[in-house]
Amino acid sequence: MPNFSFKKEVKVRLVYNNTRYNIGVSEINFGQTFQENSFEVKTLHNQSSFEGSVINQANPVEFSLSTFLMYDDRHRIVFDRLLDCQTFDLYISTQSDDVWKLEKCVIQDGTFEINKSRPLRLAISGEASKLSKYTGTIPGNDFTYPAPIYVIPHIVTLTLGSDDVSDGVVGMSVELQNDISWNDYDTLHGALTATNAATSMYPSNFTIGTRVLAGSISKYLKDDSTSVLTWNNNTPLRIVVQHLPAGGRGLDFNITNCSFTNRMSTSAVFQEEYNWRMTQNPTALSSVITYQTG
Repeated sequence: MPNFSFKKEVKVRLVYNNTRYNIGVSEINFGQTFQENSFEVKTLHNQSSFEGSVINQANPVEFSLSTFLMYDDRHRIVFDRLLDCQTFDLYISTQSDDVWKLEKCVIQDGTFEINKSRPLRLAISGEASKLSKYTGTIPGNDFTYPAPIYVIPHIVTLTLGSDDVSDGVVGMSVELQNDISWNDYDTLHGALTATNAATSMYPSNFTIGTRVLAGSISKYLKDDSTSVLTWNNNTPLRIVVQHLPAGGRGLDFNITNCSFTNRMSTSAVFQEEYNWRMTQNPTALSSVITYQTG
C-alpha cells in the first residue's frame, strides 16, 4: 500500500549558519514549476499544426507559512530573516518519511497579526532557488528551547503623532514587503546541457529593491471622533504590544515618520481605520522593529 503525506502532520526545520530550528507552523504551502516554451515545427515536407516544446529552466520556488512569535527565542530566526533578507534552507518532513528541501530561501513578505484575544502571529511568504527531495540527516545542530509560552498581545502604547489612539481598537496588522528580483539565469550553455529536472537552470542570486513597511489600525467609531476622514503625510507612529502579566515581551514599532489616511466603514458597528506607511529611511530596520523575548 502506498503512503500518503498529510500537510497537518509535517514538521518544518529551518537551517541557518549550521543551526537547525524547529519551526511550529499552523499553515504551510510550497511548490515549484518549470518554464515551457513552444516553437514551430513546420517544414516544407511536414506542415504540422502542433508545436514543439522546450523545457530547460525552473521558476523560483514559492512558499508561505504562518507561525507564532513566542515568549522565547524559538521563532526569532524567522523574524530576523524577514528584516535582513538573508537566505536559509527549509526542510519539510512528512509522516511518511519524505523530506522536501527548499534551497536558498528568502522572505519577500511578512505580516504581523496583532489581535487581543489570539497569540501573536507572523505570516511570511517568499521564494527559493530549488525544491527537491532530500535524503540523509538534516544538517545543523539543534537549537534548544524552554517550555513554550504564547504571547497574547496587549496594547501598551499606540500613538499617532501626539494622539493616543489605543481606545476601542478592534485589530491591527503590520506588513513588511521586500522587493526581491532574481538575476537572469537563462544561459546558452545551461539551455544546451539541460536534459532533465536535475540539470535544468535554477535561479541562484537576487537583488533587493524597494522595501515597504505599512499597516492598518481598526477601531470602533465614536460619535465624538475628530480623526475620521483625515490624513497626514508626516507624523510619528509608535506601537508597543506586550505579553501580560509578565510584560516586556512582544513587539515595538518605533516609526519616526509615516503617512496615513483615515476612513470609515459601515460594519455592524461603525468603525474607522487608519492605513499607514513608513516614509523614513532607517539605516537598519532593527532600529524600527524590535522583538523582545524572554
